[in-house]
Amino acid sequence: MTEPQHIATSSSPAQSAATPAEPYPDYPHFATNYRLGIANGVLFNTGLSFFHSRTIIPDFLNRLGAPSIVIAATSLFETIGWHLPQFIASRYVVHRALKLPLYRMAAIIRMLCVAVAIAAPLLYGLLPTSWVLTLFVLGFGAFALAGGFAGLVFMELVAKTCPPHKRGSYFSWRAVLGNVTAAILGVAVVGPIIGAMEFPHQYVTLFVIGAVVIAVSFYVFALQKEPPTRDLPPQRSMRQHVGHARNIFNKDHRFRKLVVLRGLMMIWLAGTPFYFLFARERFGFHETEIGLCIAAELGGSILANILWGYISNRIGNRILLVVASVIATLLSVALLLFDSGLLPWWLFFGVFAVSASAESSAGTGGINYTLEIVPEGERPTFVGMMNTLLALACGVAVMVGGLRDVIGYTGLFAFTTAVGLAALAMAVQLKEPRNA
Repeated sequence: MTEPQHIATSSSPAQSAATPAEPYPDYPHFATNYRLGIANGVLFNTGLSFFHSRTIIPDFLNRLGAPSIVIAATSLFETIGWHLPQFIASRYVVHRALKLPLYRMAAIIRMLCVAVAIAAPLLYGLLPTSWVLTLFVLGFGAFALAGGFAGLVFMELVAKTCPPHKRGSYFSWRAVLGNVTAAILGVAVVGPIIGAMEFPHQYVTLFVIGAVVIAVSFYVFALQKEPPTRDLPPQRSMRQHVGHARNIFNKDHRFRKLVVLRGLMMIWLAGTPFYFLFARERFGFHETEIGLCIAAELGGSILANILWGYISNRIGNRILLVVASVIATLLSVALLLFDSGLLPWWLFFGVFAVSASAESSAGTGGINYTLEIVPEGERPTFVGMMNTLLALACGVAVMVGGLRDVIGYTGLFAFTTAVGLAALAMAVQLKEPRNA
């Protein structure tokens, strides 16, 4: 898609000089919102790295004696919570011309919930360990669930303020700059804090730092200027909303294939919470190497997102979904080789990097593909329905991860290999919307 050409009409040269034309008339305040959106992503990704789902959260819960199902669920809370409530939220969002006030409300609720989670390790030694574990899981889970309401508004703001051929770089810059910062902090801050403090003070420190940075990210995003949505549908009851969504899913074959593909990629996440624990058991990794694992993951994400952003802008998003499926399958095969002792331990840092590139490819491709194929007025309904279904798929990943104690790492990684192949078979069936 080429940038629109602007032709002078009745305005005088003096007026044109005084008031520069918007580069994208359909997306007013693009430059301001683009910068604020990127700044929000950088800050949020940086803050969330202090609650890292593959290293910090699993290791913290493991030290509290949490079973595998709790580790799997809590590690995936941010993914599940961001997706699960969105269909219910869409019922209240879809008919509103302005969505940003709902984001501000959700942000306040999220910060209150994360404060509860941070209070949990402070009570270690004063309360039974099971109570500390329960308090943290409930607080962090509520923080994630409130993110579902904010997430739907976030998707709307992206679609309303950023043209399709700029969304790849939008998500790329958010990820790249945020991951550069988080990678530096992983080595310079996370590792030294974990190595210098006793349990649970190192985790309290990390969680507080992360929460402050996340709060600033919410404030930055809330400063955006939102244009009103056009072609709003009438307000519907929840029963009517469910029936309407069912009709969409039954009739829109392209949308349904996309949901199935992204659901398979969610199920593939079943093994990700256990990467660091696998490395500890098989190769003797220590807590002090958490920072290196985070840096490896973020380094892989940085390099991948530079490429994914370019491909999304210039070529399209279908290819990103195909690439994500291929990488997911190959990584699962590599994990089976690690489990069999056929690959050396020092290569395992690459697992974090490659996994991040697969997730970023699936995320960038899936989000942008969705925004290109759904109608503006009903966008919250489409997006909300998809994301709630993806949360259910992520729930399947949690249950499979919870079986780690029964099926072992071999069974877990064999399962994710099969899921990756199924996702690839679905991805090649999709059509590129820009070619239509």
